[in-house]
Amino acid sequence: MIKFLADENIATSVVRALRNTGLDVKDVKESRLQGTADQDLLRLAFTESRVVITHDKDFGNVLFSKRRRHKGIVLLRLNDQRPENVIRIVLPILRSGLTKKIADNVMIISESKVVVHQHDSRTSK
Repeated sequence: MIKFLADENIATSVVRALRNTGLDVKDVKESRLQGTADQDLLRLAFTESRVVITHDKDFGNVLFSKRRRHKGIVLLRLNDQRPENVIRIVLPILRSGLTKKIADNVMIISESKVVVHQHDSRTSK
């Protein structure tokens, strides 16, 4: 089962909705890790074998520019970031067979599509 780390920009109601469907989600806010640098959150997620869920496109930049090790990133690029819209779009995707493609990759979710960028984090620093 995939475990997740919800970045501080993911609404508490979204975290709750994901948990209510049985997903293991650690919330950065609940853990009092707000303001932690992206690379430090990636390191924590890697250590705990968690996939990061975020609205912050800087996570993708950190990964691709510095080749950081990770267990996966779900980057939410939604025009409407209201929690009810995030839940409506993201929950079915995370509950589907697509989750098998998240491990060690970057999944970008928008209203119109899901794109998976394969990234071999085993060769990264």
